[in-house]
Amino acid sequence: MSHIIQTKKLTKKFGHKFAVKNLSIAIEPGEVYGFLGPNGAGKTTTIRMIMDFIRPTSGEVKLFGKPISEIGHAVFENIGYLSSDSTLYSNWTASQHLKYMEKIRGNSEKTDDLIKQFGLELNVKVHRLSSGNKQKLKLIMALMHSPKLLVMDEPTRGLDPILQNDIHDILKKLSKEGSAVFMSSHDMNEVEQVCDRVGIIKEGEIVTSQALSDLRELNIHVVKVVFGGKFDLERYSTIPNVEIKKTTKHELIINVKGDLNPFLYQLGKSGSVKDIDIYHSSLEDVFMRYYK
Repeated sequence: MSHIIQTKKLTKKFGHKFAVKNLSIAIEPGEVYGFLGPNGAGKTTTIRMIMDFIRPTSGEVKLFGKPISEIGHAVFENIGYLSSDSTLYSNWTASQHLKYMEKIRGNSEKTDDLIKQFGLELNVKVHRLSSGNKQKLKLIMALMHSPKLLVMDEPTRGLDPILQNDIHDILKKLSKEGSAVFMSSHDMNEVEQVCDRVGIIKEGEIVTSQALSDLRELNIHVVKVVFGGKFDLERYSTIPNVEIKKTTKHELIINVKGDLNPFLYQLGKSGSVKDIDIYHSSLEDVFMRYYK
């Protein structure tokens, strides 16, 4: 099956400045792809080119295997879109927005369930809704027609933790059904929970695009060991890729880069371990390492 999204050397210049430069990514059916980068890195410009809101200076975007310039309106009916800065009609109610979407795309069997799940206030005009309720409305509009491709910019911004988890469950369910999700987010914990692969963009260029599991293998583990008595520090200080951070009479704190097994093997031979904690460094640590 062809890629849901594929970009080849996608480039966008505004004047003499590159907003996006030679960006190549490919997203498969059933994949949740996290797109990471600070403000100004090129995330929103990339999303706007994928959605055909702006045209690239050079390079190519393909959706569902076809160049974006060749696809018809029907293809975009298979796309759900949530913008970080979209504007709703302030004097319309949520109900009017949803009915308008159904008038454009047809009736949806999921709308009532989503309204109930999100607890959306239907008959209040948008200008009186809280930012969280506005975000709920935008999410329902993006999800209500079971899109084959869901493009989202900061999907859970302004939502409470319970509803955030509901959104994560919906995204996982969509991916299991074969839909692709392309999401930009500043929430590293969110990305770790739902994404299969992650692309990190810096100054308009992709610096890495890897499976989340592969990125985790680059991480450094922090290991804290409490011994039942004295321990032989030299046994651990000579292990490759082990950095001693702190020692006390009965405690050892180290960083282990890569494979933990050589350290755990030596630890098992000591026979006097009272307690052990192993902390997996976060995606945020990886993100910051690429930016530094």
